[in-house]
Amino acid sequence: HHSVQKRAPAMASKTATTISLGQVFRQGLLYPGAAAGAAVAFFGWRDDETNAQIRRSAAYWRVADVAAAALRRVPDAETAHSLTLTALRLGFGPIAPRRSADDAAALAVSAFGGTFASPIGVAAGFDKKGEAIGAVANLGFGHVEIGGVTPAAQLGNARPRVFRLPSDRAVVNRVGLPSEGAEVVAERVRATTFATSAPFRVGVNCAKQQGSHGRVEDFAAVATAFDDLADFVVVNASCPNVTGGVVVDAEDLRAAVRATKKATSLPVLVKLSPDLDAASLREAADAVRREHVDGVVLANTSKKPGYRDALTSEHKDEVGGLSGAPLKAATRALVFEFYALTGGRVPIVGVGGVETAEDAYALIRAGATLVQLYTGLIFMGPSAALKLHDGVLALAREDGFSTVADAVGADHTTSTTTRGRRRWWWWW
Repeated sequence: HHSVQKRAPAMASKTATTISLGQVFRQGLLYPGAAAGAAVAFFGWRDDETNAQIRRSAAYWRVADVAAAALRRVPDAETAHSLTLTALRLGFGPIAPRRSADDAAALAVSAFGGTFASPIGVAAGFDKKGEAIGAVANLGFGHVEIGGVTPAAQLGNARPRVFRLPSDRAVVNRVGLPSEGAEVVAERVRATTFATSAPFRVGVNCAKQQGSHGRVEDFAAVATAFDDLADFVVVNASCPNVTGGVVVDAEDLRAAVRATKKATSLPVLVKLSPDLDAASLREAADAVRREHVDGVVLANTSKKPGYRDALTSEHKDEVGGLSGAPLKAATRALVFEFYALTGGRVPIVGVGGVETAEDAYALIRAGATLVQLYTGLIFMGPSAALKLHDGVLALAREDGFSTVADAVGADHTTSTTTRGRRRWWWWW
């Protein structure tokens, strides 16, 4: 003990010297440097032009993807999603670099009487409240479908209600259409201002109120609220997580479309369930033709048990609708079938299982004019649109198409193979 006591003062003296040098370093160099750096970053961030330059840089995009990967590690998926929307709403999302005039022209498509800068958009469910419209535009997407929006506010189902299936590249959700109500969301959209160098379209997913017994009134009420604010509305006839959310009867579907078309001057689309049987799909296609629907969204999440047979993730057996990679082949088949049933006369928005350019291009060739993603965006991160644009453009050009629009429905021609290269006798 005595020897330790003798050494103690020397140790204390050495420690004191170290602390003193550290303090000198921090106070003399580190703190002023950090303060100066923070000041430069702050004032640069507040300057609109500098802000845009920073957020458009490759380094910032890499940081955004790293941040998205970190958010995927947050245990509760819905909490991670809320944090994502907050960051986007506060202006921390990256900005897509400008494309060449040739690439921009090749990507643009026409649908529902308007021009979309890109066929790639964000599906309903990502921005339920319409709080990140400008941020989604900045990510490079051509449109966003906000909602589902219900006539009045409702909470949805109890949490937890969203579950990632990372090894399956999928999500199970039983959210149950939480909404602030049509008037609140409409006012937020009305107050939203943003500028893009290319056309950006906003759609509204019109949903039924939980417990509502009306067949058509809810869809019409939501559509009315957004009549002068959006570019198109979608009758959500396909939500598997609320009672009566999936419309199977063709007459009910026709009634919903008629009421919504009467309530708004906007193009009216219908979102169908992927779980319709062959007969119901034919009846839905007939209803769409008869009611002159402006477009069809194919499709929503699925409750078919067969899709879960090969799943391996921890939450594979959670109750709810399944989305993501397991639905990839089924979505492509559904788009192909509906395009054939309607003779290619009804624009299709393909959604389900898209996470690569090949997936998006397959839906386009099957008949989709537009393609949406949500689950794929979760796993791909904010650079999803950029990656899909580059890939889809390359695939279309490889197949000999001047524009992506030229590839829509290409798989229905007899002169192409499954990848679109013309058979040798076509040239002859």
